[in-house]
Amino acid sequence: MDTKKLDKWADLLLDTGKRNNLINFKDTRASTVEVLLPSCDVLLEKVDGTASFEVFDPQIVEEDDDSEESYAPEQLQIGTSGESSEPEQLQIEMSEKSDASGGKTAFLAQYSGKIKRQNQILLYNAATNPLVAVKNIDKKAREFIEETGVNVAYMAFGFVHWKESTASNDVFRAPILLVPIQLEQASAVEPYLIKSAGDDIIVNPTFSYKMDAEHGVKLPEYNNEGLTAYLEKVKRLVAKLQWTVTTECKIGIFSFLKINMYRDLKDNAKAILANQNVRQLLGEPAVTEQMYSDEEATVSVADPLIELHSVVDADSSQIEAIEMAKTGKSFVLQGPPGTGKSQTITNIIAECLSDGKKVLFVSEKLAALNVVYDKLKQAGLAEFCLQLHSHKANKKDVIADICHTLRTGKSVVSSKADAEIAMKEKAQHQLDAYAVELHKLRPVIEKSLYQLYESYAAFRSTPDVAYPIPQLSSKGDAYLTETAALLEQYADYIPSIGYDYRKNPWYGYINQDTSYQSKNEVKSNLSAVSQFLRTLIPLQQEISEKYEIQCISVEDAQLWNSFFGFAATSRLITPSLLNREHFDAVNSALRTLQRQSADILAARSVLRAVFDDDIYKLEGAAYYKKLTKQFSGIFSRLFNAEYKQLITDLRLCKKDGKKPSYREAVTMTERLAYYQQRNLEFIEAEAPIKAFLGEAYHGVETEWTYVTEQMSAMEAIFSSSIAFGSLGHYDDFTSERGIFADYHQKLDETFAVCSADTFKRADGYFDQAILNIHSAPCELVLTRLTDCLNEMDKLDNWCHFRSLLSGLDDKQIVPYVNSAIGQNIASKHIVGAFQKQFYYQWIDSILSGNPVLSAFNRISQDKAIRTFSEKDTEQFEINKAKIRAELSSMRPSLDMIASGSALAILLREGQKKRKQKSIRSLLAETGELVQRVKPCFLMSPLSVSTFLAPDTVHFDVVVFDEASQIFPQDAIGAIYRADQLIVVGDSKQMPPSNFFNATVEAEDNDEETGDVTDFESILDLCSTSMRQLRLRWHYRSRYEQLITFSNKNFYDSDLVTFPSSKVDAPGIGVDYYHVDGIFDRKAHTNRKEAEFIVDLIYQNIEKYPNRSLGVVAFSVAQQDLIDKLLSKRRQSTPEKEYFFKNDGKEPFFIKNLETVQGDERDTIIFSIAYGIDAQGRLLHNFGPLNRVGGERRLNVAVTRAKCNVQLVSSMHYTDVDLKHTSAEGAKLLREYLDYAENGSVALERAISVSPFEQFDSDFELEVCDYLRSNGFAVDTQVGCSGFRIDLGLKLPDSSDYVLAIECDGATYHSSKNARDRDRLRQEILERMGWKFYRIWSTEWFRNKSVEQLRLLEAAADAVKNPTKAEVKQIDSQPTETFEEVADEKHFEFPEYKAADFLEVCRRHHYSDFKAIVKEILEVEAPLSEDLFLKRIVWYFDREKVTNVVQRAYEQQMYGYQRYGIIRRNGFLYLDNGKEIQFRGPGDVERDIKQIAPEELAAGMFEILKQNVTADKSGLYRSLAAQCGVTRVGKAINEAMDTALNALSDCIIIDGEQISIK
Repeated sequence: MDTKKLDKWADLLLDTGKRNNLINFKDTRASTVEVLLPSCDVLLEKVDGTASFEVFDPQIVEEDDDSEESYAPEQLQIGTSGESSEPEQLQIEMSEKSDASGGKTAFLAQYSGKIKRQNQILLYNAATNPLVAVKNIDKKAREFIEETGVNVAYMAFGFVHWKESTASNDVFRAPILLVPIQLEQASAVEPYLIKSAGDDIIVNPTFSYKMDAEHGVKLPEYNNEGLTAYLEKVKRLVAKLQWTVTTECKIGIFSFLKINMYRDLKDNAKAILANQNVRQLLGEPAVTEQMYSDEEATVSVADPLIELHSVVDADSSQIEAIEMAKTGKSFVLQGPPGTGKSQTITNIIAECLSDGKKVLFVSEKLAALNVVYDKLKQAGLAEFCLQLHSHKANKKDVIADICHTLRTGKSVVSSKADAEIAMKEKAQHQLDAYAVELHKLRPVIEKSLYQLYESYAAFRSTPDVAYPIPQLSSKGDAYLTETAALLEQYADYIPSIGYDYRKNPWYGYINQDTSYQSKNEVKSNLSAVSQFLRTLIPLQQEISEKYEIQCISVEDAQLWNSFFGFAATSRLITPSLLNREHFDAVNSALRTLQRQSADILAARSVLRAVFDDDIYKLEGAAYYKKLTKQFSGIFSRLFNAEYKQLITDLRLCKKDGKKPSYREAVTMTERLAYYQQRNLEFIEAEAPIKAFLGEAYHGVETEWTYVTEQMSAMEAIFSSSIAFGSLGHYDDFTSERGIFADYHQKLDETFAVCSADTFKRADGYFDQAILNIHSAPCELVLTRLTDCLNEMDKLDNWCHFRSLLSGLDDKQIVPYVNSAIGQNIASKHIVGAFQKQFYYQWIDSILSGNPVLSAFNRISQDKAIRTFSEKDTEQFEINKAKIRAELSSMRPSLDMIASGSALAILLREGQKKRKQKSIRSLLAETGELVQRVKPCFLMSPLSVSTFLAPDTVHFDVVVFDEASQIFPQDAIGAIYRADQLIVVGDSKQMPPSNFFNATVEAEDNDEETGDVTDFESILDLCSTSMRQLRLRWHYRSRYEQLITFSNKNFYDSDLVTFPSSKVDAPGIGVDYYHVDGIFDRKAHTNRKEAEFIVDLIYQNIEKYPNRSLGVVAFSVAQQDLIDKLLSKRRQSTPEKEYFFKNDGKEPFFIKNLETVQGDERDTIIFSIAYGIDAQGRLLHNFGPLNRVGGERRLNVAVTRAKCNVQLVSSMHYTDVDLKHTSAEGAKLLREYLDYAENGSVALERAISVSPFEQFDSDFELEVCDYLRSNGFAVDTQVGCSGFRIDLGLKLPDSSDYVLAIECDGATYHSSKNARDRDRLRQEILERMGWKFYRIWSTEWFRNKSVEQLRLLEAAADAVKNPTKAEVKQIDSQPTETFEEVADEKHFEFPEYKAADFLEVCRRHHYSDFKAIVKEILEVEAPLSEDLFLKRIVWYFDREKVTNVVQRAYEQQMYGYQRYGIIRRNGFLYLDNGKEIQFRGPGDVERDIKQIAPEELAAGMFEILKQNVTADKSGLYRSLAAQCGVTRVGKAINEAMDTALNALSDCIIIDGEQISIK
């Protein structure tokens, strides 16, 4: 791959121009001093990393005039790139001639005798009090450390005076040796201390590189030979170039570390270009996509709240980033201000550490690194982190820190941790299940339960209509829409049809033909029927009155007509039969008599054929008995007179007079007896009914056909349930038959008036179930028909209505309409009442049919939230304990240190007092071990290239913070040292500032390489080719007003911000202060404004002593002026010095727009400075805001405050005329001035409800109305961002809120997990001064009265006891701990345990030698056969091993393979799959040669694991010592070599260094 693009980046890092004071050093009035005492040699000798010098104050008083106040910063300044209007620095060339004038010499003579203490140092500056320069150096050095992590304050010893050519007259100076220092001043009235920052003495790398590049020579390394001796070497080296060397010591600002980055990129181009992330950034093809997708699939997290190892809180957007980090895929994380970038990075690091990954965290800004480190420290993970952020990388402290961690004890996780997580998981499941079930779309209805609640609540004022909707489960929203439309039509018809459609005369009319012909026919038929009824009704009334009967319908008339016609002619029916009981009894008896009559007549017919009527006078039964009993025998009949008389009686009755035979006599008497008996039975049967029958009844002789017909006709009349009135009381109908006949005739005549067809057609016009003309009362029918005839013009309307009614009937809604009519529901509510009932029944169906919802209740749910919240927070502690336990278990044991190993080297360096190895050298030798002990490195881009040699330390993941401020070329050194790249920053914030003034101009003429220089930062570059995630929850601003401006103008109002309970007051939100100041265009300052700000600083100290404070100026010059004025004030107010100490968590600062990114304070004071000048003009040149991207500087500035922004300006927003500037920064400055100046109006507009009062749902509207009806002031949808509080309860007569009321609706459902939904939002609101109350819609639906009472109690309590405005601390240390000290056992190899050979032999009865050997091997394998034979020689009846023993042994071992025994190279093994372990001396003494190579390899590998890396000789000696051997000879080395070869697949051998793969 071509290196052109990489070379382009590298060139941007190189600065060997004359603007670099490492090449061309110049004394300046502001930022350099010379050390006069002690001498250079003495001073250099004292530099050891601990030396401290007090700066002698010569008491030279600097006059406070305008020229002094306006001195400019030195050339190398923070954040002034592009500000060409700043005055140039004053430079002073120190010549021998000027010195001879007596300046420096006189100064030295004057003060040298006043140096009293050994640690005092005398400094000199030709132009001013040296303390002024020292203060400037201190200020610049601190700014560099904060912004880049680089310490640029150095003492320079010795200078090369060089020329570009021998012919040149221009002589330049370059420092030779550099010693890092730190400047400290406890307070404004205390002396300055200069401290040595390390014992490293650095040879000027930049000038050395220039010498090598241009002249082929390098400055020699410094080997502690002393300054004089070293400078002599340099003199000899440069003499051939005709350069000179002087011995002098200067203190100033020097920065050279980017040369390390340059060398890193140039020397390691191959490794850099092999990195997949670098290739992707360079636009080269990469082969990682498939790998990423596979990896993602394998590490998917089912339940992030349980499975992730977060150690601090994480909202859903942060969790998404953590999950992405876990996949191993590179990505960009956009983190707008205050969204918890450092919090997320902390969790990402913790997650990676938990996964066993090595992490590199890179931040150029020290503040950002410190925040993450502090969070890791609070999480108990600091001991696994190594800080190498340039100035903090003091090698002595670094080595001590690593060694301390090495010696720290290990920990384990408490056994109760799993139970706590299980409780959380259970509670979370309950909360999640409810949220899912509440908002899950239900089939058919296609609404969630909550949406149904909303829909139901919309009809809260609508009356209820009790009506069960049939087949509800199959009826959805489409059904409701269609039905509602039909009901609306129905309501529209009410005025024309009538409220109760059933009272409409046309009700029941079903003929839909509304043609003229049809309507004319209808009218004709109805008229005919009406005329018929008018004739019939009087006759009906007459009949009814006469006989006290009911004859009111046409059907009745027809029935009575039939009766009268029947009764007038019947000879059988009597009045008694009109009684139904009588009739049924008679009818039943007649059927019996008819059968008996048939039998009697048949018997009589047989008798009559033989006998005359006299036969009936005989007693047939008596005769038959005698014949069959008395005279059955022939002899009994012979000559018997009685028998003869009996035969004679029969003969006399016979028609032929012949004597019957005995058999004939028996037969005939039997038939006579049967007849006589049946006749008797008939007489008995007819006796009860005979009186009820008319003349047509004649006993046996009755004409039964007639009787049957008459009774059937009467049965038909009875079947109509007719009541006969007084007719049943008549004696008989003889007298009435004529009347009956008359009525019959009249009725026939009446029915003849209307033809049957006409009547049938008229009857068919109506639904028989509604109006049956045939069976309905005639008067009713006549009335209806008369009304219909009178409203024939409304027939069309009715037919249309009937179509609607048919549609309602199809929807099964007609019963509902009838119920509504029955309850007298107003027509305007008919539709709503149905919809209400529809939603109610769906809700009830879902609630009753779902176990989660049916079991839901407030008590259980609130308890689940408390449990989840407690255990969710607790899990952070559990995760901390888990990660600590896991990482501490990785520490190597100190019980087995191999000489020359990484462990030995590290511990040895830790014991040294001086001359420790450099960090780079140490990491090169022990990097793998250090990464095991400290798997997380925290570094700056500069320190990565400085301290990490290539191929010695590699990381699984690199995380960049504040990436918008890191140049792409600065980041490459860190990127290529890791597999995964995570870039965190904000594209809407500051681009990088060029603190190092590189002289190389980026020329983009080369089309192939120009694109790599087109991006301001590594964030911009990565954003073009990597997936991007964004953090959305804003935490910093405790008052939403502070972030609203940025959220609207920079983040499309996409940030989730949380409204404060306090709407607006001085000291919170944004305050505006106007000053009548004048902008000094030459000095770029506004003195009056600066003085006001100094006063404001002290006002804040008085009023808000516990708030942190920062000042942000819009220009460097204004920053310096404020700093200078404050310094003078501080000297006169020593009692306030405590506030300005730098040892606090958030110390006071004064910064400018360029340097404030990454900082946050409770209160931020802005100094705009710009305004009208002395001539009264406003030129609309607002410095950096006018430049491209200037608006990003404003975004950074206005988002630094947590509580209060105090904007001090000499301008009103109306002073900024946008006609004179098109800069986006100037436009937004005007808007922000407006926002600040008119804050009360703007904030009220932003936070209060809109004029059209918005509601998330009708359910919330119901709750709101209820609270308002009870006298509470309530606002809806409180907030400025996507997150809004459903209902905000206000204090009476105040705009401040006291109670946040949230329902479980859209906002609740929008949360991605239980933490967001049920804990975080409530906690954040409570921290911002709210009390919090949750309304559960399900409970409100079920137990509305109870829930309403509970809500009123909560509201009353909130008003009575409002939360104090003080903000709670987010970070609270829980009392519960889940970490326990591990019961550590010192590592030692197990001792060699020998089996009891004699006992084994006894168990095997001294037979089966191979079984004996196998049992021995189960204890001792691998076992030296030589050693084994010596121990068991007695088994072969010998005292020592001889050839005889050998042969016997071989014979006994024949077939050993069948026993799973392996013989190899003189050792016995057992094929049982057990891992071979090394054993130290124990029951049996073994020589090295009697230890199997595999066992030696196991011991060797274990020692390697403990030491991480080791050199071969040290490893051999360590293992030999474990074998009890003190000297390592050739034989032992050979045995060790064999063992080492056995490890070839799992170790890496690099020369003499050995490490595990």
